[in-house]
Amino acid sequence: QLEIALALVVGMTVVHILSPQLRMHTRKFFSLSYEASTGSGSVYMQGTDDVYFVVAWIVYFTALRALLIELLLQPLARILGVVKKSQLRFAEQGWIFLYYSTMWVLGMSLWVNSEYWVSHAELWTAWPAREMSGLFKLYYLIQLAFSAQLLLAIHMEARRKDYVEMLTHHIITCSLFSITYVYRYTRAANVVLCLMDFVDILLPFAKLLRYLRYEMACNIAFGVFVVSWFITRHVLFLQLLWNTYKDVPGERTMLYGCYNGATSQRIQHIPAQPDYFSHLLWPFQDLEGVICLNSEVKYIFLGMLFLLHTLSSIWFVMILKVIAGIFSGKSAEDIRSDDEGGQQEESPIENLNPCTGVGSSTPASRFGSSLDQLNPCTGDGKEVNDTLMEASNMSKRPEPATARRRLIVAENRKELLSRIGCEKPI
Repeated sequence: QLEIALALVVGMTVVHILSPQLRMHTRKFFSLSYEASTGSGSVYMQGTDDVYFVVAWIVYFTALRALLIELLLQPLARILGVVKKSQLRFAEQGWIFLYYSTMWVLGMSLWVNSEYWVSHAELWTAWPAREMSGLFKLYYLIQLAFSAQLLLAIHMEARRKDYVEMLTHHIITCSLFSITYVYRYTRAANVVLCLMDFVDILLPFAKLLRYLRYEMACNIAFGVFVVSWFITRHVLFLQLLWNTYKDVPGERTMLYGCYNGATSQRIQHIPAQPDYFSHLLWPFQDLEGVICLNSEVKYIFLGMLFLLHTLSSIWFVMILKVIAGIFSGKSAEDIRSDDEGGQQEESPIENLNPCTGVGSSTPASRFGSSLDQLNPCTGDGKEVNDTLMEASNMSKRPEPATARRRLIVAENRKELLSRIGCEKPI
């Protein structure tokens, strides 16, 4: 992937520099399009040429991720004393942490300095105006490119048990990005991204602490992650959904009707719902044409947000089951697939299961579902008490049916005896 991405970036750069006659086309891959001058400065609009910029950033992210992991994060892992088998995983989590930290800070700065900070009604007061700052457009298109790159990445890497959930999540996210961009709900998208991205900082941060063997700090970070998930994705996010349902339509926000895409003026002679379906596609066909707001558009938007919340709820239930298992003393099974190779993005509940060891790219089956591995902060090596407990449980387990499982049991018993100082042949 790195070689292909770098070849594309270098090739396009060379063409852009050496071919002035093609520069009017190649510049779309390197800079924002549709700039307009106003009395207060430059603003940007939406347009079909933005697709080139998004495609370019998909390639940039592929190359940037590989370069940072290989040249910066893996060497940093070695310097910090991360065990060799965990260095790649440390680097992958470092990349996720860097990306979401950067974009969340940028998104929050845009939100805090906006008219709609702490006022959801203001999300809709300027609709259907197209203008946005250059920084806001850059932020939005980069986020769209990153989501599209994740959608492609899950098809290029080992499939996991939650493949369907992750695929659905990425499809909904990319669809929401596209619809809110074309329908000019970009303010609402900014708020959604800030609420969603925050926990995507905390979980990789907790995993980084785990690889560095800061167990107490990792446990604290994991606790903050769980609480933050509930607050951002199940309290503030639902508040956004409710306020959107309540405020739209409204005299202070926006009224049902059809509007001129270029002037934002309401078109009185066109009803709010001109037909059953085709008017939904008008903004995609002509961004300066007619754009309509009606109950159909409203509930499609709210429905996609609710689907996103439903997926978050499914993952949160999984997290709560893991936490409940820790306190109840029950064992838990791995909710991921056995092929857990390095990936760009992980499910929110990865490594919150009993089968995943530190730094391992596959679920660790060495000692079954011991409780201290239900937390992402569990380090390599287990206490003798846990080992003895596992020894007492081994006799209760059904005999494996295959030669492979018999071999695994033999290896487990051998390692068990070694760990308690009894290195006897089995």
